[in-house]
Amino acid sequence: MYYICSVKKNSFQQFTFMNKYLRKGLREIIIGVVLVILGYYLMEQRSNWYKLAMLVGVIAFSIGILTLIYRMIRKVDRNAIIEMREESHKKDKEGDAEQN
Repeated sequence: MYYICSVKKNSFQQFTFMNKYLRKGLREIIIGVVLVILGYYLMEQRSNWYKLAMLVGVIAFSIGILTLIYRMIRKVDRNAIIEMREESHKKDKEGDAEQN
């Protein structure tokens, strides 16, 4: 992983917000927008390649949006799993304390 400044690894990881799905989603959205703009330019130039450029642009944009939605779902799911593990860990500690 690339770090912007030299800070301890554990403390810096708390401030990173761009995981691979966010980067990939943003990249796909940008590529899609550029291809659609290129398609409009080619349409004005009376080129038949505009259809392909727009088609690929819309597909890339859609994949980017779906990737961002997937990132949000993963983040919510991850937080729920962490919460469940903390609760079960607390229950285990309480059970051990009662036995002793």
